[in-house]
Amino acid sequence: MILEELARTHPDGRRDYIYYLAFGNARIKEYTSGLKYCRAFLDIESNDQVRSLEEYIKKEIDKEVAKGMVVAGGAALVLGGILGLGIAMARNKQKREK
Repeated sequence: MILEELARTHPDGRRDYIYYLAFGNARIKEYTSGLKYCRAFLDIESNDQVRSLEEYIKKEIDKEVAKGMVVAGGAALVLGGILGLGIAMARNKQKREK
């Protein structure tokens, strides 16, 4: 919050504060905020180091999305398995009662 305030109120150091905000957010895995600050920095000045940080953040976001898809896929598989087992047990019970 302090860096955000400094970036707003001190135009001379704005570039540095925005870089530290981008880097710090990336380190604490706040990738969306980090990417926002990288883009804000690149609007001020072109910089290879910030471009590298932006690429790193994008790769990490892609990894997080992939992990989320794997978890969602696994959950769907488990749910499908449970549902299939329930249907099979219901059919088996109906056959026994006849």
